[in-house]
Amino acid sequence: MSLDFDRKDCFVVDGKLALPYTYFAGRMGSKFITTLRDEKKIMGVKCPVCNKVYVPPRQTCEIDMTDIRENWVELRNTGEVTNFTVIRYDDKHLPRKAPFILALVKLDGADSPFAHILEGIVPEEVTLGMRVEAVFAKATTSTILDIDHFEPARVSKVQVSEPAPRAQEHAAVPKSKEELDQDERRKAMSKKIIITAALAGAATMKNQNPAVPYSPQEFADDAYKCWKAGAAMVHVHAREDSGMATHDHGRIKDTHDAIREKCPDLIVNMSSAVGMGKTAEQRISQIIHVKPEMASLNTNTMNFSLVDRKSGKVFIDFVFENTFTMLQDFGKAMEEAGVKPEMELYDMGGLDNWALIAKQGFFTRPFNFNFVWGVAGGQAFRPDAFMTMKHALPEGANFTTCGVGTDQFPAITMSSLAGGHMRVGLEDNIRIPTGELAKGSYEQVEWAVKIAQIAGREVATPDEARAIMGLRKR
Repeated sequence: MSLDFDRKDCFVVDGKLALPYTYFAGRMGSKFITTLRDEKKIMGVKCPVCNKVYVPPRQTCEIDMTDIRENWVELRNTGEVTNFTVIRYDDKHLPRKAPFILALVKLDGADSPFAHILEGIVPEEVTLGMRVEAVFAKATTSTILDIDHFEPARVSKVQVSEPAPRAQEHAAVPKSKEELDQDERRKAMSKKIIITAALAGAATMKNQNPAVPYSPQEFADDAYKCWKAGAAMVHVHAREDSGMATHDHGRIKDTHDAIREKCPDLIVNMSSAVGMGKTAEQRISQIIHVKPEMASLNTNTMNFSLVDRKSGKVFIDFVFENTFTMLQDFGKAMEEAGVKPEMELYDMGGLDNWALIAKQGFFTRPFNFNFVWGVAGGQAFRPDAFMTMKHALPEGANFTTCGVGTDQFPAITMSSLAGGHMRVGLEDNIRIPTGELAKGSYEQVEWAVKIAQIAGREVATPDEARAIMGLRKR
């Protein structure tokens, strides 16, 4: 049936229809808001398994899927800025008239940040890690805006005498000299940054950059230059003389041993990916045979392709298989052989996969992760994605960052500022930031050292890196 008629034949009434509604914040949100409104307290929930504290609260721990609905904890009103932006455009739904600062604030004792307004400071003076405190609203709105805003913390607020929530039971016990010395060592170690050089990968060839190593001696020479430049660890995919990736135990051991002989202090991290088309047995058996100090452990099955970034044209299309069974079996085999796994995260799904398998309890702390950005099939580097990944890590975990191609140096720069470590090398990028071909992975290490210095971080020695990552020198 056609409804084709002229508007002039219709009786039209112009007006607005009001649709009042009631919003239910949910069980967790309701308690959070009512406690904030009635008691001026900021509440979170704590996971009894991994001890992660979430603010605002949620029902389930994202790391181990534990029900945490009843584990309420009170948080201090002080914290630090983990990121921020400036809102420069007005909108009727915004809580302030533009411009204003919107910051991610992680409260003391919490592991997750939340967004709120930052006042009392101009944007140019805001720094990551700066101390802030909550200012409660004089009149309640029964919303998150019962915290009116955050402002830079006064010194008297930072140096309060009351202990942080996690340390209350120990507050009255004075620390021994040994404990104080240990605190100082831990504080000093937190400033250290580990630089890893990924020397070749499975696909980068000499026709792309002549400095790519193939032979065991070339790997040893390049590793030595990287160590002299400031690297504490090298990541290695062994190659045949033709340049093809190999799973041959003899060739891999020769490459590993040549590096160790040339620079005995250097940490060698071997790849369990090896190269395209290798079976699960070929991938893990060489790790167990060689027993390096550390080896990569890939966490999810994914597209792993070569795609032109400008045109979208696909050159190589490959599915990189890493099933749950492989993640489980590879992880167990490494731990039993005394090889520390480095979990490779190409996106948040990889972290979730690892967390699920980690419930079996065979992974030993400290956990070490590597964020891999820019693979065609994985997550492209973005600061927001980076911070999401960082804040989702288990408490006390170490994280390194690498980026493919032009993602390399922005990614490692952010990692150095966010308390993480850095990976560079010809596996990930054949150039230096000026656009010129790198003379070797060592030249990228030199750039990484400069970035670390600008960020106020001290480059870790191999032994310091071992202490941070929980490795035992062989």
